[in-house]
Amino acid sequence: MFTAVLILGGVGLAFAMLIAIANRRLKVWEDPRIDAVAAMLPNANCGACGLPGCRAFAEQAVGTIQPARCTVSSEEVSLRLPAISASIVARR
Repeated sequence: MFTAVLILGGVGLAFAMLIAIANRRLKVWEDPRIDAVAAMLPNANCGACGLPGCRAFAEQAVGTIQPARCTVSSEEVSLRLPAISASIVARR
């Protein structure tokens, strides 16, 4: 029985190490500005901006589209979005 515990523990440790290595090598960097913009949006997922949801809008607002296209958010948010989406963040 002790042998079975050692084998199972060894296999679990080996797989844990493989998962840790894969996580480190395959990690995808995501711009932190996307989360900042998404937190400011109303999360209505209404599609008024022409995109399927607020997360998709935040991803596009950081990159290509005008942040003022969100018609559901308040005027204060519409004024603050361009400053956040245009800020420069150093890539890790």
